[in-house]
Amino acid sequence: MLCAPLALHAVDTRAEETLKVEATRYGDTVQVNARALVKAPIAIIWSTLTDYDHLPDFIPGLEKSRLVERHGNRATIEQSGYAHLWLFRFPLHATVEVTEKPPTSIRTRLLHGNLKRLEGTYDIKKIADSETYLLHWSGTIEPEANIPTFLAAPLMRKNIAEQFQGMIKEIERRANLPPLPTPPP
Repeated sequence: MLCAPLALHAVDTRAEETLKVEATRYGDTVQVNARALVKAPIAIIWSTLTDYDHLPDFIPGLEKSRLVERHGNRATIEQSGYAHLWLFRFPLHATVEVTEKPPTSIRTRLLHGNLKRLEGTYDIKKIADSETYLLHWSGTIEPEANIPTFLAAPLMRKNIAEQFQGMIKEIERRANLPPLPTPPP
């Protein structure tokens, strides 16, 4: 995913305290690792990560996300938006294939778009005997040539951090919603 699957700025969530994003440039590619502790039931984490049609509602920079087709545990998703850094703004669009391994892993690969390469994985790991999970996204991104090489790593780090924070905030928001009332018999 583009979001998946950026610079950190303060948010009023517990996850912000544990959010860590690293981006390292290797030639023309950028390797990104993002992780955060999330206190929510795994079903809410999973349903938020796979809510493809609603990702733009809570992922900064993502303007469109549409489930194109689904075959078993594989889905094709069209996404578009932008990445920004300082005064620079770069449009992004991609069609990706995701392979879901419920409830702990989602793998993404670029089918086509204006990136040369996009591969990433969300992994969800339970922390001890609690409702706390480690949410980890790692990916390799190779931007098109229109993004200057010296901007690639800071641009990816900033935007992935913002997007990851948006995902964490939405998971926590959904986890804190009151349960729906049970309909009368």
